[in-house]
Amino acid sequence: MSHFDLPTREDTLRLANIREPGCVSIYVQTAQGPRASDTARIEVQTRLRSAVELLEAAGTAASVIESIEVAVEGLLGERYLSRRETKSLAIFANGTTLSSFRLANRLRALTAVSDRFAITPLLRAVTFSHSAFVLALSQNAVRLIDVSPALPASEVAVPDLPHDLKSTVALDLTNDRETLAHLRTSEDPKGRMLEFARAVDRALRAVVANSDRPMILAAAEPLASIYRSVSSYSRLAESVIAGNPEERSPSELAARATPILDTAHAAELAVETARFHESTARGLCDDTLSGVSLAATSKVIDTLFVDIDQRIPGRVDEVTGAITGNEPDDASHYDVIDEIVRRALLSDAKIFAVRGTDVPGNGPVAAILRFPVNA
Repeated sequence: MSHFDLPTREDTLRLANIREPGCVSIYVQTAQGPRASDTARIEVQTRLRSAVELLEAAGTAASVIESIEVAVEGLLGERYLSRRETKSLAIFANGTTLSSFRLANRLRALTAVSDRFAITPLLRAVTFSHSAFVLALSQNAVRLIDVSPALPASEVAVPDLPHDLKSTVALDLTNDRETLAHLRTSEDPKGRMLEFARAVDRALRAVVANSDRPMILAAAEPLASIYRSVSSYSRLAESVIAGNPEERSPSELAARATPILDTAHAAELAVETARFHESTARGLCDDTLSGVSLAATSKVIDTLFVDIDQRIPGRVDEVTGAITGNEPDDASHYDVIDEIVRRALLSDAKIFAVRGTDVPGNGPVAAILRFPVNA
């Protein structure tokens, strides 16, 4: 049994790789207030009963159905649903495994039963995770803050992270005697801040090097600009939480980070949308369902835009990508849009799970292609 607060791309890949009868996907919205967990529990139980009916109609083994019921009911018996920051809950069960995610994104309620999990709504939380690092940096203190929509903001322990400028530039950071002597005698405050910033950046690499989360700098000038000039972190946000961060609590820094994250997400989507339109002349984009399905099956999608609120029950041919739609929404079929997403994800495409108006062409899917593909 696995419970998560923020799904990663690896989580969705793991779910996307599961193909076996009896995969149940349940999404519910969680209300706010003193009885929020009771409301969510009732909603999950209602959707579980619907899933069981679909499983029984498909002839699923009674032992598998029982395992799914026991696993989900066990989840509902925990204090797992009481997290205040949660807006949606996603549950995936197939009789042998159970995975669940508490999400900060408000997703449409859904019950799906098939031989694969419904992962598209979950990708909304990957596209717009609202999680980040905040680096609170001043000459007197350094903190790395973990900002998450599902947990209170907290300080991250970073081995060898410098405490302050004065003690840092007094250390032999480079084992270079000439450099060390210069640091100890330098009267240039910006030069000392530069070495301090480099030391902070080196220490952070061990913690954030493999992360894809944005980092937001909270610092006053000139230290803010100096740190930006030496930072090796590729996702350092353009905007800065200005001013001295020393007296700001983790929660205050998290609150100031939220609008910066929203702006950064919107800017990234705008850049990718512009790239989609620029690709038209070269034949490297498609906004038709059939064309994107072929591209996903041929593993040529570079970037996929998908409307998380649309569903088309049917099947997608394993070889040609041809779609058979308008089929019953039962355990023998699945959402063809979700299957397109699954194939794109497994071929390492970048996925933007968005609302309908943010999909270029205003269809359910659109794609930027690695190279042209012909039907």
